[in-house]
Amino acid sequence: MHGESGAGFTIIEVLVVAGIIVVFSTILISNFPKARLQFSLSRAAHKFEQDLRKAQGYSFASAKYTDPGGNLQEVAGYGVHVDTLDNKKYIIYADAPPGNHLYDNEDYIVNTIDLSIIEPGVIIKEIRTIDGVDVSINFTPPNPITTISNISGQQLSNVDIVFSLENDDSKTKTVFVNGAGLIEIK
Repeated sequence: MHGESGAGFTIIEVLVVAGIIVVFSTILISNFPKARLQFSLSRAAHKFEQDLRKAQGYSFASAKYTDPGGNLQEVAGYGVHVDTLDNKKYIIYADAPPGNHLYDNEDYIVNTIDLSIIEPGVIIKEIRTIDGVDVSINFTPPNPITTISNISGQQLSNVDIVFSLENDDSKTKTVFVNGAGLIEIK
């Protein structure tokens, strides 16, 4: 006499499990582009924070700048320049002596960061707490003094650089910098 062990699956149970998998997969796939852009926004803000810390570190070390020709150049500090008119780029620069704590045509460009290449879909939305469309955040050695100023030389005690998604400016990440050298992401 054969007894029923009940160890198998019915076709209904298999179909229910397959249906659940399909529903979860559809939800996951439909949210993937949004999640990817949100990660891009976070990465862009963290990259900017790291680049500020890199400029700050160069100033702590009183590092000289090596120009493209391989020559060592004296510098008065390092900084990062943001211009919202070109809201997909920012510049890491070496402040040429005597050092005016601003990015200008006299300074050496260490690196130009292009968000449209490294994080497509992310822009620099705005610069808060400063008049104008640009800001230089400069670190002067040996114990880096942090100077935050716009092109007209207006100096502030802090600044917020706001990153957003190009097609959805309701999603933002803000990098805060103050005159004491504190750098943080909000």
